[in-house]
Amino acid sequence: MERRTRLLGLLRSEEHWTSTDLREQLGISQRTLMRELSDLRDAGYPIDSDRGRGGGIRLNGRWGIERLNLSHQEVVELILALAVMENLQSPLLTGNLKAIRQKLFQAFPQEQRSKVNELRKRILIGDKASKNVASFYKTPDAPLSETIASAFLQQQCLEIDYLSEAYKRTTRVIEPHYILLNWPAWYIIAWDHLRTTTRTFRIDRIKRTSPREESFALRPKTQFQDIFADYFEAI
Repeated sequence: MERRTRLLGLLRSEEHWTSTDLREQLGISQRTLMRELSDLRDAGYPIDSDRGRGGGIRLNGRWGIERLNLSHQEVVELILALAVMENLQSPLLTGNLKAIRQKLFQAFPQEQRSKVNELRKRILIGDKASKNVASFYKTPDAPLSETIASAFLQQQCLEIDYLSEAYKRTTRVIEPHYILLNWPAWYIIAWDHLRTTTRTFRIDRIKRTSPREESFALRPKTQFQDIFADYFEAI
């Protein structure tokens, strides 16, 4: 299966391939390559082979990602990336992003769509950040961002060290309920155990993260609406 996946990836990456090039890329014999191509045709892939000079092996037709297995987190990240690009409203190469995002979402299995749909409601996008915020915002280190994302996806409590606007550092335990983007600034809308209320934390001001063993159940949306209200929309 791994070899077949690699073969499909190669066929999709170029307009056509020679059998020699495919054999070298995969490290297989001509006989094995022909058997793999035959099995792919039997599975419904439109693979054509042209003999003679200038010919080659190619995958015809419009083949999307419906045959690509993505993890739960990969699905969320892909849809989020498209939603972010939509929000930036670039005048070039973004006219079809909404339609692409909807097609991608519909291509996933029903069970996966249901889970992703619930997560989409917790990822909010608003206007671009003010010039003041954008000028001081710094992209956090990847390990810190990954810890925050994991706690958000798994509904896991998170201990953080947070640096306020007044440069006061405090240690808190939070429940990361929502992620909010005011490009380029990212925020966590959370339930703060220290203050026993909702709080918004700018991600670049989080200086340390440590996952906690306890998980949390999603609190009623009404407890957070005062923070995002009508200013942001879910992806």
